[in-house]
Amino acid sequence: MAHEAQARTDAERLERRLVRIGRYRVAAFLGAVVFLFLMETSPREWWTVLIGSASVAGVLFFILVSRYRGAGKELRVARLRETLNREALARLDRNWDLLPSAPVLAAPHDHPSADDLDLVGPASLSRLIGRVGTVPGRAVLARLLLDPFAPLPSEASELLARVESEPRVPRQFPGPGWLESLLERQEAVKVLAEHWDIREGVERAAREREGGARADDTSRFVEWLTQPTWLDQHRFCLYAGSVLAIVTPLSAVTWFLGVTPGVLPLLGALAAHAVHRVVGPQAAIRFAAAESGEGDLRIWSAQLALAAQLPEGVTLLDRLRRSVGEPAPGAVRAIEGLIRIVDTSRVRHSSLTHFPLVTLFSWDVHVLHSLERWHAKHAAASVRWLPTVGELEVLAALGGMVHDHPDWTFPEFVGEPSGGIRANALGHPLLAPERCVRNDVEVPPPGRLLLVTGSNMAGKTTLLRAIGVNQILALMGAPVAADRMRTRPLLPWCAMRVRDSLESGVSYFLAELQRLKRVVDAARAGPALYLLDEVLQGTNSAERRIAARIVLGNLVRTAAVGAITTHDLRLAATPELERQAVDVHFREEVVERDGVRTLEFDYLLRPGPATSRNALLLLKMVGLETDE
Repeated sequence: MAHEAQARTDAERLERRLVRIGRYRVAAFLGAVVFLFLMETSPREWWTVLIGSASVAGVLFFILVSRYRGAGKELRVARLRETLNREALARLDRNWDLLPSAPVLAAPHDHPSADDLDLVGPASLSRLIGRVGTVPGRAVLARLLLDPFAPLPSEASELLARVESEPRVPRQFPGPGWLESLLERQEAVKVLAEHWDIREGVERAAREREGGARADDTSRFVEWLTQPTWLDQHRFCLYAGSVLAIVTPLSAVTWFLGVTPGVLPLLGALAAHAVHRVVGPQAAIRFAAAESGEGDLRIWSAQLALAAQLPEGVTLLDRLRRSVGEPAPGAVRAIEGLIRIVDTSRVRHSSLTHFPLVTLFSWDVHVLHSLERWHAKHAAASVRWLPTVGELEVLAALGGMVHDHPDWTFPEFVGEPSGGIRANALGHPLLAPERCVRNDVEVPPPGRLLLVTGSNMAGKTTLLRAIGVNQILALMGAPVAADRMRTRPLLPWCAMRVRDSLESGVSYFLAELQRLKRVVDAARAGPALYLLDEVLQGTNSAERRIAARIVLGNLVRTAAVGAITTHDLRLAATPELERQAVDVHFREEVVERDGVRTLEFDYLLRPGPATSRNALLLLKMVGLETDE
């Protein structure tokens, strides 16, 4: 709130300054014009004074033009800061409509939890984390959200594979060193939470240049980085271009002076165009590939400059800072050099300029040579700069989440394979703090399950999603919406939002069975977290209870832990579930106001099974009278 107010105050002050400088600039210009016009009607002895006055006004005008541009840039930065802080408040209030549209992260249709837990989409965990503006940033965020056990790649080509195609189904188990990497990320996020200037700078760098490179453009740029150079294999073109760049203009000058015949510059021009016929197509391909990354090059430069300023003494931040290179920061200077070469190569888009430059100086040969010298010197390192940009951007976004939610905490991971999940004051991260009701939750160890009962709208599904979303945050190295959480490296597998498919000829019941089969297979494969909402509600009650007992019996015989919900109290009362389940429930209260009966929910979790029903009362509340 304070940052947003300060940014708004700065913007208003700069706007007043801009208006004031604009008025002075107009006055200086008019003054210079007036002094010059007065020379027409003034005695000649006054001209010196008038010319001097016009000169002073002209100099002042150009100074004010420069000041106006500088003030305009400062105002744009202040307005952007105000916008970023306003969006942070909108995320804090979970007011998704006030957030700008952002590139949608892709999740596979068969992802075990993306749709059920709202990991991606308009009102999702990805939008709560914050706007990640670069292609590498989106790739890192997608990897952490949708495949949290996969290691982050160290090179750009592997990282961007996440963006180029539909993501694969995530790996179910962590590999060696995963927990150490996660703890390093937690430490880095905690530190960045205290450095709002770095966090804001990272986001502002991406937002100052809207319309950066698209994923396919960035991939094209990275592909160019990994390709071999061309001129090294065609040195005769470089030698010919170098000789012609001296001989052709020199012969043109000597012909103009009448020293040599005109056939010499003509032969030089023909030779230059012959070389261009060989070099030009290859140069155009490489210029276009380098230029395809230009939309993000300036963003990467600004963000890598911030990476060079990261605090010392934090393992992950130290690694990111070292990746920028020395002298400080080598990556920034290299990218700025590439930007200059790309700007120079754009001459090819103007035939009026490009043709004479090619004719006289073999222009494309020399620009391509500069580009390939840069490639030879920096390409191997630059493919590692993009993962640095992506990881820094996501760490900054997670640091912002820590700053905005001081009552959240970082989870503790335990190694006991027979343990469950325990959380104190667990809430759903996607609910606004003033609407979020927190509960103490314990998912029992393998061999048992958490059975959540209660009437419709009481909060059962929200509880499952709260467990799942917080588990994803924990696996990302982010804080969770709880006072305390002890968990294990378990990937959530869900069956909540089940949909039939007319096109595929799949009924709701069959679709639900297919989802449950995937969950059971994952549980049989090894430790997992299963979250099932209203198991097999697509069939009749008698068969449902039998089938549900079979499914749940398969799950409790695995190393997985999990929770299920049901409002079928007969299912909850079966002997098998009574032995295997830890019962908790939500309760509602029937309140009568002005002769109208309504339901009130406190969304507080209580031990034991539920005993109430509310379906008939809900029918009456929506205007569908019953005979009972």
